[in-house]
Amino acid sequence: MESEELEFYTEWLSLDKYHFKILTMITVLADNKRAFRGKISDLCKELSIQASAANTGKIKTALKLLAESGYINVIIDKDIYTVTLTKAAEKADNVRKIKREWYKIIRQADSEAAWEQLLKVFLYLIGLPQGKDTILTYRQIGESLNCSVSTVERAIKTICNLSFGDMVFKKNVIKEKMENDVTITLGTAFTQGINFE
Repeated sequence: MESEELEFYTEWLSLDKYHFKILTMITVLADNKRAFRGKISDLCKELSIQASAANTGKIKTALKLLAESGYINVIIDKDIYTVTLTKAAEKADNVRKIKREWYKIIRQADSEAAWEQLLKVFLYLIGLPQGKDTILTYRQIGESLNCSVSTVERAIKTICNLSFGDMVFKKNVIKEKMENDVTITLGTAFTQGINFE
């Protein structure tokens, strides 16, 4: 039976694209077992990438680095890979839990940003303290997530236009009027709320 929630660890958010996609895939496919078993071509399919020589090389490199960093265990039997999260990764402190349905909405969203970048930004926004006027710039978010300002901007635009059923995101651009009638943008405040529609 599929778990209703998926758990993502905050330290994953700053990882490179392939690393984050692999950890996400293990989390989504494995449910409570947190494992993937299959060929590299199966892994490419799950990651929504073509099984080209370049991509399989990048995946093999990412698997090796994730294993060396203590995030995953990899067992290779002929051409079958078994990939699991390590116990250390499962015991990480900062966990962001989201509904499986929200993940599906993000994966299927029509966006100029890649799905993994949408997910990273979504997980970042979910972790913001609510009820406080935390003002952030897209640059600050991008630096935290290891992605560009334009990627953050595209992802936030998409996220704020998505309906997550019972939850919505809103953004409020904070500006300040200076001397000589000059207005500067300080950043953006983000809120998540309950959708009563």
